[in-house]
Amino acid sequence: ALPDIRNLTLAYALAGADCIDVAADPAVIAAAKSGLDAAEKIAQAAQRSDYNRPWLMISMSAGEDPHFRKAEFDPAICPPDCPRPCETICPAEAIEFSTDFMGVRRDRCYGCGRCLPVCPWGLIAAHSHPTPLDAVAQQVLSQVDALEIHTHVGEYAAFKDLWQTLQPWIDDLHIISVSCPDDEGLIDYLKDLQRIIKAPESSASKDLDASGIAVETKLHNVIWQTDGRP
Repeated sequence: ALPDIRNLTLAYALAGADCIDVAADPAVIAAAKSGLDAAEKIAQAAQRSDYNRPWLMISMSAGEDPHFRKAEFDPAICPPDCPRPCETICPAEAIEFSTDFMGVRRDRCYGCGRCLPVCPWGLIAAHSHPTPLDAVAQQVLSQVDALEIHTHVGEYAAFKDLWQTLQPWIDDLHIISVSCPDDEGLIDYLKDLQRIIKAPESSASKDLDASGIAVETKLHNVIWQTDGRP
């Protein structure tokens, strides 16, 4: 819920987080910003000289990515004598069997995948629901400080298209993180992405503008997130 996002953002900010990552949704961003504003007021009232307002990051996807998947199953075909380990193991309490609701509450599921292997009947599947980049980029990128791009091996064309879509806002971001689960060919894929981003060794490079005059071009701090497990 949005109040929870606001309160969690406030708590992480006061705890000293450097960057807080949220969904690329205007309502979620507004809630997080409300938490950041509240944390800043508390820190000022407490005269905390060590307090720095965290950057606000959003996540977007290039191609299909497990971060954006939702568990799905038809509760009508679940055997009545099933012990329902999926309901017990779900950390978000997204799976529910009650008189009011049966199945997966999509607004709670964040795609951790813990329910998939425990179903005794193999009835649970996961389907990706990637962020519609063209629809949200203009609304949200001007409101944040950082961006995390989720991708996986084999999505070179999708990443390239995404990067081109993001160009009007890229120079205003402090940090860009690329998250890619471990897979065969990972290193070669990341090198291909690096060529798209042209990640620098220094903070700026010189390009030629339309008149042929050398101009300073802002380059980016890039985090390569390859933890292997979303």
